[in-house]
Amino acid sequence: MKKANRVITVIIFIFLYIPMAVLIVASFNTGRDITEFEGFTFQQYVRLFQDAGLLKLLGNSLLVSILASLIATVFGTVAAVGIHGLKPKMRNVVMTLTNIPMTNPDIVTGVSLSLLFVFVGTRMLGQRDSLTFATLLIAHITFNLPYVILNVMPKLRQMDNSLTDAAMDLGCTPLQAVFKVPLHEIMPGIIAGGIMAFTMSLDDFVISYFVSGPSFVTLPVEIYSYTKKPIHPKIYAMFTLLFALIFVLMVTMNLLQVRADRKRSKQQTTTPSRSAQFFKRAVAVVLAVAITLGGGWLIFRGNSGQVTINVYNWGQYISDGTDDTLDVIAAFEEAYPNIKVNYSTYDSNEIMYAKLANGGITVDVIIPSDYMIARLIAEDKLLELDYSNIPNYQYIDENFKNTAFDPENKYTVPYTWGTVGILYNSKYVDEADVTGWDILWNEKYSGKILMFGNSRDAFGITQYKLGYDVNTTDEEELRRCAEELKKQKPLLQNYVMDEIFATMENGEAWIAPYYAGDCLTMMGNNPDLKFYLPEQEGFNLFIDAMCIPDCCQEKEAAETFINFLCEPEIAGGNMEWIGYGTPLTAAKEFMDSEVTSDPVTYPADEVLANGTSFAYLPEEITRLVEELFMQVRNG
Repeated sequence: MKKANRVITVIIFIFLYIPMAVLIVASFNTGRDITEFEGFTFQQYVRLFQDAGLLKLLGNSLLVSILASLIATVFGTVAAVGIHGLKPKMRNVVMTLTNIPMTNPDIVTGVSLSLLFVFVGTRMLGQRDSLTFATLLIAHITFNLPYVILNVMPKLRQMDNSLTDAAMDLGCTPLQAVFKVPLHEIMPGIIAGGIMAFTMSLDDFVISYFVSGPSFVTLPVEIYSYTKKPIHPKIYAMFTLLFALIFVLMVTMNLLQVRADRKRSKQQTTTPSRSAQFFKRAVAVVLAVAITLGGGWLIFRGNSGQVTINVYNWGQYISDGTDDTLDVIAAFEEAYPNIKVNYSTYDSNEIMYAKLANGGITVDVIIPSDYMIARLIAEDKLLELDYSNIPNYQYIDENFKNTAFDPENKYTVPYTWGTVGILYNSKYVDEADVTGWDILWNEKYSGKILMFGNSRDAFGITQYKLGYDVNTTDEEELRRCAEELKKQKPLLQNYVMDEIFATMENGEAWIAPYYAGDCLTMMGNNPDLKFYLPEQEGFNLFIDAMCIPDCCQEKEAAETFINFLCEPEIAGGNMEWIGYGTPLTAAKEFMDSEVTSDPVTYPADEVLANGTSFAYLPEEITRLVEELFMQVRNG
């Protein structure tokens, strides 16, 4: 029996640590394909430390994690001492309440904290930017507190309470007795709680996503947007270093625990050991240094003399320097050293709109799609542009001006355009079946089909399939579309947005509708993937454009940024990387001819004639579509 237990334990540990071993090996691989080790190199670590953007994000995460864990450790320890002093029944009640936040789903905690911060900041304090570094830090402290309390409480139960009285009998003041006896006894629990809080904070994505604004982005939130492009090996190097850091902390914590237990069994006096005194002082020094550095960083940040603009864009929708391509934001900040760019991302128009509508963030530039732009204009949520600050607007092609969503060219500068079609894996899907949107309902491929995770695109595809107007406001037609989507649901593997990249590239799913530019990226990573545009039934032809929302704080700097993106050379390098069509013909001179002639990105005019753009739907129809889609997904 003991042998079997040992074998099971070994298997569990192998299962737990093999993924980390693969990650570590990949960080030293000369190639980018994790399935093939091409050679050993430290180059990925060199590139990591040369990437100022990643280092900044890592610094942001470490700053929040250190401050949150240290503050939570102090308050959590005090709370644990208070709880320990309660009567048993009351103590059990309070501990139950303390443990609930740990078992509560992160998304519930994130949304509830976001609503609280927005309500307090916007309604009570009158702030335009309610989600900031401060709200992020408060949120991290909040969810870290229970972990500290949980680690300190067992040490308090093990402690002999009479030792404190004995210390005072020997001449200690009450305060001295606290530091010399209880604090010494529970120090292993305090250290364990602090390390646990640090790791939980460093790792957090869900709560951080809801409570942070574009002015301060942590590494996990940024990494989420990397699902749209292959992850660069330097990210593996960073993850390896973080794993090593946590591993060292955990080993240190356990060694301290073992050492403390041994000393406790031998000591018969209340005098703390030199090692315990050292660790107490070390914790105090680290706390003081962290708070000083954090406060100094915030002061420096607020008085750097730079204008800061917050750009809110789709994930991986701007060239970032990967594979020695153009780093647009770095190039802009070099050209305009007095303007700093905070860049954050979203993965659907609806998520972007919800963040703006909630009033929790202040952003200066957004890049929504046509129908969402029309909605924002109708709700008076966009500012009119001063085109004297955007002279490069002259390069925008005439057929992208006077659009249906901005007929007077007051609010927008086109950024990209593209189509929505069907991506399929030719290795598994019969070409004869790829004749239209019906393939997304083909039972032959049940369990291998993906569908859009946003309501407008999902309903648009169904409307094309049923022959309805893609901008219909007929409620009966919309309900029939919902019924059609319900028929499709049992055949689906999942509803997705950016998650499509890994799933389709790895062959886990075989068929999916998606945006042509992103499909081109996936096709480059998996040669078996092909793209089909249902010309006969029709397809979505969209334009994404740069706008300035009414919450903008630096309008002139925002217009400078928009103008920079319209420089033909910059636009050429940018569009070549992201794979979408450019509305600037002049930019094509700076792009590879293979890119500009690719029919996926640039279909023939007669093909484009079959495309339709989404129009802004009345509020009640938009709400109905969203409610029906939620019923489909949850039904």
